[in-house]
Amino acid sequence: MQLKLLPNTFGILKFEPPQTFPVWLGQAEIFFVAQTEDEYSIICPQQHIPANIEYSKNWRCFRADGDLEFDEIGVVAKLSKPLADAGMSIFLVSTHDRDYVFVQDDDLQKAIDIYTAINFSVNV
Repeated sequence: MQLKLLPNTFGILKFEPPQTFPVWLGQAEIFFVAQTEDEYSIICPQQHIPANIEYSKNWRCFRADGDLEFDEIGVVAKLSKPLADAGMSIFLVSTHDRDYVFVQDDDLQKAIDIYTAINFSVNV
């Protein structure tokens, strides 16, 4: 599996729904938004988050690259199980074409070492 470490440091936010789309978020080059009946979540580069908003800080992101089929089985397990087995907390987001694994910045080198040890190609 091929992974690319994105250059940004991300923040993870949770609000009560319903929410309108934050104007400040439109400036971010990459972001993820989900709204359900009980939460409104945002993940984005933390430099775009206003100072008066509380959030979980210092998350780094690996993007699964390469030719992954939409219905390919086991991608999330391949990405998450090695880190979970090492006792690491992760946050995972899937889109139509890609999967993204977020780890705390303090765990970044450990995650790179784990992925490299299982023969993932990690582009940092």
